Amino acid sequence: MATTRYRRVLQVSCVLALVALGLIAWSLVQPRPIPVIVAMSVAQAIGTASFLAFLWVVVADLRRGRVLGDAAGSMSTPPGRGP
Repeated sequence: MATTRYRRVLQVSCVLALVALGLIAWSLVQPRPIPVIVAMSVAQAIGTASFLAFLWVVVADLRRGRVLGDAAGSMSTPPGRGP
């Protein structure tokens, strides 16, 4: 269930990044004041939200891996103590 949620957040993050990239490209194609202002404010906010969503998924995945790794490691025998 959690992996489905993480996958959905990653998909939203990718879409937000593409929207921000499109707005920035628009300001490069038409370098008038409105597209540039939109790129510098709206696109930056959308891109930052995209990055934060991606970062949240990465941190959650690392934490989940550490918790699962610790649980698996505590059940194994220490080095040198094998049968």
